[in-house]
Amino acid sequence: MDKRSFMFRLFSLIGLALLQVLILNRICLFGYVTPLFYIWMIIRFDSAMKRSAILLWAFFLGLIIDLFSGTPGLNAASATLLAMFQPGIVKLFVPLDRHDVLVPCSATMGGRPFAGYLLLMITLHHSVYFILRSIPLGDWTMLVLKVVFSALLTFVFMLVTEHVSGGSGTKR
Repeated sequence: MDKRSFMFRLFSLIGLALLQVLILNRICLFGYVTPLFYIWMIIRFDSAMKRSAILLWAFFLGLIIDLFSGTPGLNAASATLLAMFQPGIVKLFVPLDRHDVLVPCSATMGGRPFAGYLLLMITLHHSVYFILRSIPLGDWTMLVLKVVFSALLTFVFMLVTEHVSGGSGTKR
């Protein structure tokens, strides 16, 4: 990884962590809907990244969120699990040649495949996060409501971000 790419990822990690901790963690619609936007970084990892690098970036991103949110290991575990599945989920939506480098976005994947990829990644992350947060599992209906509506709110935020950014799929 070159220095420019590393610095971009480092600033993205810091920016997303600050956004999540200082602003988005304070949003709690109807007592249970919270957007977990920080996973945007994991969702946008390009296909050329090594799996070990993806896992490390995701783990440290989740760990930083945990340190400032008082959620010991929940974000680190769910972000790392999401990062483990990210390369395979990208391949589900876009068949890649061995030499293609793809940054998941609407410009490189197409609108519908990207929306499907986004929804699957968000739902996977939120399911793991809220299940871990709800141990011992008690009220299943509240758990499902948290997963579904938090995932939908996060999905909307990410679609808006994708639209505003123009879906740039340039490799960094």
